[in-house]
Amino acid sequence: MSKREKPPTYWLDFLAWQADQTRRTRRYLARRAALREGLVIDVACGAGQVLEELVSTRPKLRVVGLDADLSILGAANSDLPRVAGRAEALPFPAGRATAVIFHLALMWVRPAEALVETKRVLRRGGHLILAAEPDYAGMLSHPEPGSKQLMAERLARGIQRAGGDPFIGKRLPALVERTGLEILEYGLASRPWHYGPDDLNELERVFTFRLELNPRSARDWWVKARQAAKRGSYMEFLPVFYLLAVKR
Repeated sequence: MSKREKPPTYWLDFLAWQADQTRRTRRYLARRAALREGLVIDVACGAGQVLEELVSTRPKLRVVGLDADLSILGAANSDLPRVAGRAEALPFPAGRATAVIFHLALMWVRPAEALVETKRVLRRGGHLILAAEPDYAGMLSHPEPGSKQLMAERLARGIQRAGGDPFIGKRLPALVERTGLEILEYGLASRPWHYGPDDLNELERVFTFRLELNPRSARDWWVKARQAAKRGSYMEFLPVFYLLAVKR
């Protein structure tokens, strides 16, 4: 998709669904970081779901979203401040930000460079919030639709072809420690998902995302996973990690 094209509606719908799945973790991390006022930068903000949440729950914050994809910025239904830019070269002065947030975003950038830039723009006492980053090597499902290893590997290869790191979740502590930021907490943001006959629409959102990454394996998975859900229960677990750090 070029930067001049508008993203399809189903893709914006999936971004909103993703943000909803991790809402509880983000709100916990915002409380843990005591976010009350100051500049908060949402890196790779997409259509702005996290931005809107911060403004509605913490109105004293000055929230700015950053994204390299101008089509996503243009499609967002929000008047919140946004700027075009890259995580590896944040267009903000040094020492100004109260917090910098990545939500399913560090996996799509050059993480070492992005974290160095994050440390530069944070003020002392400011927080890095990595709200959700996955590790596809730990993906599990039951009943297994085909080969578990093959499914996980195909999804991982699709993310890698698109320029992402499907295994970054387990590397977060090592990446952050190299920057000199102090890690306050590292944990698991995800839980197993159980899909039954009433959850087919939600399962279809997952299919939409996987179709973009690997069409052949996604279609095979969709047939078998949907059949299992219709029979009563399809379970899937993808480890997604969070990390909170502070600049001393």
